[in-house]
Amino acid sequence: MKRRKLVVIKDEVKRRTFLKNEIKKIILKSVIQNFQINDIIRLKAFKKLIFFKKKSFISKQNNMCLIQGRFGGVYKNYDLCRHHMKYIAKYNLLHNMKIKSW
Repeated sequence: MKRRKLVVIKDEVKRRTFLKNEIKKIILKSVIQNFQINDIIRLKAFKKLIFFKKKSFISKQNNMCLIQGRFGGVYKNYDLCRHHMKYIAKYNLLHNMKIKSW
């Protein structure tokens, strides 16, 4: 496989693990903040929350171009890098997008 396809697949795996663990993290945080629950249960929930993998945090996610696999110059709305945005906008395939030419 080409390098960019491997990077795109790796990023998809990271995003899937994030979505899978997000609900668990929300439940653990609510258990920690609930003072009506026993302290031992709250402490166990806190320990589980600490040992989550770093891949499952949203701050560790990078914006990445879905076609080329580049990390720099990625537009959030389309998940495409500036090179492919220009190429697609040249043929008017994106709604309300124009490129400047002089």
